[in-house]
Order: sequence, then C-alpha cells, then structure tokens
Amino acid sequence: MVFLKENKKEIEAVIFDLGNVLLDYSPRRFLGEMGFHPDLHDRLASVLFEDTETWSKLDRGTITNSELVEIASAKEPSLRKEIRQYLRKWPYYFNGIPKNVAAMYRIKEAGAKIYVLSNFANEVYAVIKKRNTFFSDFDGQILSYEHKVIKPEQEIYDLLIHSYQLNPEKSVFIDDMLENTQAAIRAGLNAIHLPACAEIEPFFIFQE
Repeated sequence: MVFLKENKKEIEAVIFDLGNVLLDYSPRRFLGEMGFHPDLHDRLASVLFEDTETWSKLDRGTITNSELVEIASAKEPSLRKEIRQYLRKWPYYFNGIPKNVAAMYRIKEAGAKIYVLSNFANEVYAVIKKRNTFFSDFDGQILSYEHKVIKPEQEIYDLLIHSYQLNPEKSVFIDDMLENTQAAIRAGLNAIHLPACAEIEPFFIFQE
C-alpha cells in the first residue's frame, strides 16, 4: 500500500510528469553539452524553447520539428544549421533520473498504478521511449501531442481521469511546474509540486 506522507491518504494511482520528474530536462544546458558556442546560447534559446508560444505548438502536435526549424530560422536566419542540429539531437540528451525511476518501481510494486501525463512532441517522445526501457511499465499515458491538448489546460487532466477511470481523491499527480499541479488540484487530484529533479520517494509512505 502507498500513502501520501503529507495527509496520510491512501493512493491507488500515481501520475508522473516526465521532464524533471523522471527524466533530466535542461534544454539550455543541452546547448552546452552539444558543443554550441556560449555566444549562441541566448539566441538559440530565444527562438526555440524560450519562445513558449511556438514551443507549445510543438508539444500540442500542431507543428512538426521541420516546421519549427522554418519558424525559428525566419527569426535567426544565420543560425538555421544550429537550429536544425539542436532539434535533431536534443531528444538524445534526456536521461532517466535513477532515484526517481527506482521510486516509480517501488510505488508500482507497492500496489499503485502508475501513469504518465506530460507535454511532449511526437518526434521527441519516439526517441526517449526507445532510450528508456521503463516506459513499457506504465499502466497508461496521456501525451499532449496525441490529443492536441497541453497542461495546464483542464481538458488534459479530465481526459486522464476518464480514460483510466481514476478516483481523483486516491490519485496524485507529480510535476515540477506549479501551474500544472494547481490545475491538477482543480481537477480533483492530489498533487506534488516537485522541485526540478528532486527525489520523489520522501513524499510517500509504504506499507506492506
């Protein structure tokens, strides 16, 4: 059995965001790890992941990587090559957070169902799923690109609850973004606002 430490509620389902919860997600750091010159970091960031309106369209599945290359390159024509390189390479820089993946398995072994609810682009998810074997062990998932809806829009939480017939009072959602956990609470779920890459296990109590 699994309980939330905060309120001692028994939990039947734990719903995980991916970035900074189960996967290390640091798109600006990835720029350095890919070897881009530091002088280019701000310019690349501003037309890619810091352009939140366009980036959200990628997560929503309404534009492709190729279309994003065109949109970003129109703003920074001299960086077209670098923009294309970043979007091709960055899915390979997502790595599992070992302690949290281990906690996920402990939660599952204790009897709770485990689910994914995450904003992700199609082409990115296809790569990380192949590179991280734990994806095959979830009981279900709702990904933004598949349903054309993103967190923190209420529809995506309702979709998760209804798709898997969850009892919101006995379910908890873990995310590193406050607006996403607040939306989960509005949907009736329990929620944990997790500092980026912090450990999950201390938020739970396990009983045999």
